Amino acid sequence: MSTESPAIHIANARKAYGATVALDDVSVSIRPGTVHALLGENGAGKSTIVKVLSGLVSPDKGTIEIFGKPVHLTSPREAHRLGIQTAFQEMTLVRNLTVLDNMLIPEAPVGPTGMMSRSKARQSVGAHFHDLGIGTVHLDEEVGDLDLAVRQKIEIARAVYRKPRILILDEPTSALSGPDVDWLGNVIRALKRQGTTVVFISHRLREVRDFCDELTILRGGKNVASGNVADYEDADVV
Repeated sequence: MSTESPAIHIANARKAYGATVALDDVSVSIRPGTVHALLGENGAGKSTIVKVLSGLVSPDKGTIEIFGKPVHLTSPREAHRLGIQTAFQEMTLVRNLTVLDNMLIPEAPVGPTGMMSRSKARQSVGAHFHDLGIGTVHLDEEVGDLDLAVRQKIEIARAVYRKPRILILDEPTSALSGPDVDWLGNVIRALKRQGTTVVFISHRLREVRDFCDELTILRGGKNVASGNVADYEDADVV
């Protein structure tokens, strides 16, 4: 049995918003280098776990360990420092900025003077888009002029560009279909080969089976099942 520490270990977490209990003594453990699905109906607690791991909210109780080290994720900046990046379903792109400018938020390549090197940034982002297979996206276009699927792909590309140790994909295929879903599958498989841990939130069981190694099912803010994807029939999950 492996003694390697989990990439993510949440223990006995509770989070309430007034009378609504979003997380009710929930524990989740995710192995490093795996693609782990987080499943559950609306209100099950998935979005709250995403926000906790992204540093947007803090649990009222419970502990979090990242690669075996206790952490306090008090802000997105702290999550980024620990190598956690999130591509959100409710996209965080700024519509009236260009694709390039959005890719550089909040950090950009700098030159010897400490100022942003725009030419270096353009070259770096262009190469990244090419590697991801979205090199046809024009860096000078305003994000608000692009269709929803392209914006979702840019949201994902930006999270990957920051070279995360842990990547959280929050309903990433909600705006994608057909070839775009295949594109995402290729991105996820490439990240897994590099050793990145991926947390995949979805309602689509076919994608879970195609992309994921393990799963956790939440209901009413509790972990009601965890294990290998192959060990669960669709009817069991439902």
